[in-house]
Amino acid sequence: MALLAPPTFNPSSTSTPIEFIFTQTNANPLLFCRASVIIAGTQVDVEVPPFSSAAPNYLFRIDAKRIVKELLASNPQALTTVFSDLNTPYSASNPDLYADIGLIVQYFEQDPITGKPVNSGLTDVVPFGTNEALVIQRQITDDLALTEFTQVGKRFLTNHPNPYSISTTDNLFLTYLGFFINGIRVTTLDSSGALIDSGITTIPISFTQEPKTFGVGLPQLDGVTYSFGSVNALDPNISSYTIEAGIQFVGGLVFIPLTEVRTYTISRPCDRRSLRIHFLNRLGGGDAFTFTAAKIRSETTNSKFGKIPLAWDYTSTPPRQTYSKGRFKYDITANEVYEVESKFYSESEALWIAELISSSETYIEQNGQLVACIVENVPIEQEDIDRLLTVRLRVSLAVDRFLIGN
Repeated sequence: MALLAPPTFNPSSTSTPIEFIFTQTNANPLLFCRASVIIAGTQVDVEVPPFSSAAPNYLFRIDAKRIVKELLASNPQALTTVFSDLNTPYSASNPDLYADIGLIVQYFEQDPITGKPVNSGLTDVVPFGTNEALVIQRQITDDLALTEFTQVGKRFLTNHPNPYSISTTDNLFLTYLGFFINGIRVTTLDSSGALIDSGITTIPISFTQEPKTFGVGLPQLDGVTYSFGSVNALDPNISSYTIEAGIQFVGGLVFIPLTEVRTYTISRPCDRRSLRIHFLNRLGGGDAFTFTAAKIRSETTNSKFGKIPLAWDYTSTPPRQTYSKGRFKYDITANEVYEVESKFYSESEALWIAELISSSETYIEQNGQLVACIVENVPIEQEDIDRLLTVRLRVSLAVDRFLIGN
């Protein structure tokens, strides 16, 4: 027969079931189907019994959610493609956050003579380009249809504040769904709100919901090539700037915005006491938060201790040497640790900061590079009427120090 019902939402979120319901009619009893789920050239086979069987009609439910989640980001040993080198222009698709799902379903019947399962010869196919899935995580009260990210005026994949405070040295990766977008407009403003520069940079157009990421920090915008207009990202008169994505025509002469407008206000950098952490947020986008109130950098050391008898050489004078070791260290580890504190944050920022703490992928900016780190778990107060709130936490590098003799 055929596909009876595709997934409820398209694109689907990996936080919801991604169910395909198939129906088949067969004279001999159908025991199970073998579904080959194909994503980006990787095939995973699963065998599923019918959930409803009133011979000769059978219904099969194939939920691709687990397979999609296993094949997509985040991978602990890989840099998710929303992140890249710092201080250089960045614009790229994010295939590790997106699945174009193809299915081949074969049905196995009970052989009337042997009773063993044999291929019935029945096959259903779901072609590529018909069902998409994203790593966007939706909570129980959210719009599961993802319309806020797919319709005109769509949101970027971030919950960071708008406007967002950023220094002239900060990097930031901004992610969006790329359907029908071929341009990003950058506009810079002075302290009075007057226009300084405006430019449109060309992005390869996409006809799928595959996410794309664009570097929107000033060091990343410096060096961007514009198809229409131009922007001097190093202009000292810039007080704020905006980012929006859309469709451009006639080399950028006509630009139709398809996303919201994101505003970035310039703040003074304070490298000595600040620590900037990049993280994969719950929407599957790049994000970053700077702890500016305090920063303490230290190194922690842990080890085990062993004990052996002292050496005794009766032919020497004295027979025991002062450098002999009775106790010694082994299994030594040393790690770089930062203790940081945020500025006072608002209730609206609390959930966003909580995304950083629960993120599976975090990096600090160190010596112009992204360095993997681990953010220790701390509670985040999300609402308090009587007092301002801050968060203090410990951040350790994900790689221990390399030590001699260990």
